This record gives sequence, structure tokens and C-alpha cells, in this order.
Amino acid sequence: MKGYIRKRGTKWSYTVDIGKDPKTGKRRQRSKSGYKTKKEAQAALAELVNNVEKGNVVEASSRYFNEFTIEYMDKTYKNRVKASTYDRTMSLLNTHILPWFENIQLKDINPFMVHEFYDEKIKEYTPSYVQRMHEIMRRILYKAFEWELILKDVASRLEPPKKEKTVLDVWSVQNVNDYLKFTKHSRYHPIFYLAAHTGMRKGEILGLSWEDVDFESRKLKINKTLYKITGEFLLQSPKSYSSIRTIYMDDDLIRVLKKQKVKQNIEKMKFGTVYKEHNMVFAQETGEFINPTAVNQLFTRFIKQSKLPYIRFHDLRHTHATILLQMGVNPKLVADRLGHSSVKITLDIYSHVLPEMQQNLTDQFSKAMKSGQIVSN
Repeated sequence: MKGYIRKRGTKWSYTVDIGKDPKTGKRRQRSKSGYKTKKEAQAALAELVNNVEKGNVVEASSRYFNEFTIEYMDKTYKNRVKASTYDRTMSLLNTHILPWFENIQLKDINPFMVHEFYDEKIKEYTPSYVQRMHEIMRRILYKAFEWELILKDVASRLEPPKKEKTVLDVWSVQNVNDYLKFTKHSRYHPIFYLAAHTGMRKGEILGLSWEDVDFESRKLKINKTLYKITGEFLLQSPKSYSSIRTIYMDDDLIRVLKKQKVKQNIEKMKFGTVYKEHNMVFAQETGEFINPTAVNQLFTRFIKQSKLPYIRFHDLRHTHATILLQMGVNPKLVADRLGHSSVKITLDIYSHVLPEMQQNLTDQFSKAMKSGQIVSN
């Protein structure tokens, strides 16, 4: 292996042949300068030669970031995640990341460049949204390093954007009742009712089939979620194993669902063979799946009309959990009802309720000590 040392100005450098490129057959060289003494340059050269002989030296790829990203997403990532996750990730990539890093080679990307990207995006989007961009960038750059397309582990040097404490927008019990009363005559009223009274996610509600409803045992089985991806509806398993759960129904919820079934049977008779039978609890008049976006739009429209405080549809889930915790329900039971994998997640999300829970705990303990009896809240 040929190599030589030379002096450039006041500094020393080395250059060494590290073999031929297996694809082009051209000679490859590695050079480095900046050493204060000839001895330092010789030592660095000897170390490099030793690493080359052991096969520990990798040449940086000239592939472009976009080219590698699209290939990795299509051939590897796509086969390891749910279709909905892949669709959301590709949407974020196409909208933000790929346009920014267009025509940039993988080997030229450094932490400063990526953080500059974060700084621009944080001006327009929430920290949590930019955090998702960060997670994707880390994954892509780490894979490029792991697969020896870049020489440095840039991913480990990236710092995530600062996360802001999320402030949940929730309704009071009165707000919930007012909204449900206002939407009583909407065909989507049972959807709103289920969200407020069970804490189920929108996709879980729209993915509920009649085989999941057991009126006799008073149980709802949550085992799938409805998504709309690139114009197609998709039923798939919930976001995590813990999301597969059973929720017990009270008399009012049973009444709402039985009324929904009667209404749906009338629509089946009305449309006859035109009706698309998917056996879904909630469907359009013709039996087609309900677009999750349409639920959001109508939910917001009713809020404006009723002049109630603005919240998102998903905030009905937060409202349900907050009310349960304010009632003094054991956080572990709340976590199970929501489908959280641990009670820690529940307490982290709903930390705003903790001071009130502490006060309730103090009051209940005081009552128990004074009365000599344990009083259930």
C-alpha cells in the first residue's frame, strides 16, 4: 500500500492509496492534513494503513440524500411498519424534508445543516411536529451510517427541537352535555357520544363492527382502527397491543347503540342491493365507510354553531380521561380504559389533574380519620 508524507506550509499531511473502487476500477486515495509535526502525520498514516488492511475503512458514498431516502422507505421501512404509519411518514417527507435536502449528497450532510432545517421549520410548526421530522431524519441518517454509506454517525449528533409542555384543551361535564344535546339530531351524534363517554379514538370508533358489540355481556371490544390512506379505506390493528381492550357499556350507551342499529337496518332496507355491507357500527347511508376527515369537519362546525369553547375531536378523549381522574378513579383503571401501555403515560398526559387529585386524596383521608370509616369516593 503506497503512501507518503509531505509538508504544506507549516503543517504536515499524508496521502495513501487504499485500493481500487470495485465498481469503477479507479484508484482511491485518502488524504489528511493539519498535523503539527512529521511524526504525528506518520503515526496517523500508520493507523490508517492498519485499518485498511483490517477492512475497517469505508469510503463515503456519492449517493444523494433523496435517492437513498426514497429507496430505503420503499424497500425497507414500508415492510416494517403499518400502512398508516408509512403513509404519514411519506407525507411529512414529501412536504418538508425531501424538498429541503434536494440535490445534497449524503456525505455532505452535517448536524449544522440539519439544525438549520429545524430552525426554519420551528418558525411555522409546533415543536411536536418538528420533533417528528427529527425522528425521521435520525432514522434515515443512522441507516445510511449503519449501511456504510457515510463515514460519520451524524444521527447521534443531532439535537431534537425543544419540546413545549402540551396544554390540553378539555371541556367540562356541562360543555359535553351541551354539545351532545346540540348535535342530537345529527347522524354523527352517536359517534360524538361514544368519544365523550368511552374515550375511544376516532379511528377506533369508525373501525367498530357489530361483531365487536355484545349487548348481552355489555361489552365493547376494541381491536381495529379505520384509516383512509391515499384515497383508500383500511382497517388495521390498533396503534399498540395495549390498545386492544374491552370497554363495559352502561344503559345509556347500550340505548344509543341499539338505536343506531335500528336506524341502520332501515337504511339497509331503503337502499337494498346498493347498500355496501361492511358490518360497521357507523357507516354512511349506503353502508360505505365514514371518512375520518368528515367527522373532524362536522365536529368543528357544530362547535362554531353552538358557540362552545373550541377543542379538537381527539380532545373528547382527553376530556373523558380528565373527568374520570377528577372523580377520583384509579389512574390504572383510566389507563386501561384508554388503552395506554402504562399508567405513567396516563399520569404524564394528564398531569394537570394531579393537584386536584392530591386535594381530593387529602380530603378523603381526613374524612376517614374523623369518622373512623373508610369512605369510598
